[in-house]
Amino acid sequence: MATNSLRKNELHTNEILNSRATAAHSEAALAGVENGVFYHDPVMLQECLEGLNIKPNGTYGDCTLGGGGHSYAIANKLDENGTLHAFDRDEEAVAFATKRLAGVKPKFIVHPVRFGELKNEIAPNTLDGILYDLGISSHQVDASDRGFTFVGNNPLDLRMDRREGVSAQEWLKTVDADTLAAALRKNADMDRGFKLATRLVEMAAAKGDQEILPSDVKMVVESVFPDKRREVNGLLARVFQAIRMEVNGELKEIEDSLRAAVDCLKVGGRLVVMSYHSVEDRCVKETAAEFEKACICPEHLPVCTCGGNHQRLKKVNRKPILPSNEEIAKNSRARSAKLRVYERV
Repeated sequence: MATNSLRKNELHTNEILNSRATAAHSEAALAGVENGVFYHDPVMLQECLEGLNIKPNGTYGDCTLGGGGHSYAIANKLDENGTLHAFDRDEEAVAFATKRLAGVKPKFIVHPVRFGELKNEIAPNTLDGILYDLGISSHQVDASDRGFTFVGNNPLDLRMDRREGVSAQEWLKTVDADTLAAALRKNADMDRGFKLATRLVEMAAAKGDQEILPSDVKMVVESVFPDKRREVNGLLARVFQAIRMEVNGELKEIEDSLRAAVDCLKVGGRLVVMSYHSVEDRCVKETAAEFEKACICPEHLPVCTCGGNHQRLKKVNRKPILPSNEEIAKNSRARSAKLRVYERV
């Protein structure tokens, strides 16, 4: 989401890579396969494209490049006068997607930074549409050496960018039970949060200089939820989610980036956001709601004094778009997805 400073490191794919991509490369790009590495099929692809309402010569942003599936589809809707900006701080994703989008017609610019940097990378009122596909990619989960999965026994990491910040195991060894319990509640709606947090902190302290493994976390979860043995994988997934979101500062990142996105959009531009669990979705809905209000006066005022003309977003769809049964059957990752579409006003 590569190293050094921002615009110096923008990767102009059209200029760097051979524009004459072979048919074999095109097929691999469509499938999300490169040198044996696989990225998931884009979730609700057609719904995302329809939500963006793409103009061939427009300027668009993909704030979660990942394997480049959505970006590849957007780029193929643009002509040589179009521009696609893509954000990702995961250097593996940047390398993969840059190859995948070789030879596309529009100008393709990769910003190898977190999407919270949007306001520092894109000028106000310049984008016709912005897409967010929140959460982690299937590749990050499947690549056990990344430490995102509780399957296998690699040390806990959970960082989107392994070059910055502290890993999950480092964080667990320094956090206090109150802070961890708050993270479990906020990021995953966990029951028995304080008891679970206390046991996790005790486990981390007992490990000392040894690495914390998924099996260590699993033992703690099983001890706190002895009555839910059949649900242990779901509970583990939520614990990992809560820790991952805290290590990466994901909710603040989403809020900051969505606010910047409103400034970056032209009037009539589209904001398309896909989330995969209730915590993310609530964050998206509440942040967008701030910009749907025409009046921003304090609630206790009996009469509007702000002018009542502050609305900057409107819903395109009254309710979030959900995946079809056919898509869920083909791609289980789509099961919990919700797609919200807004228009800049």
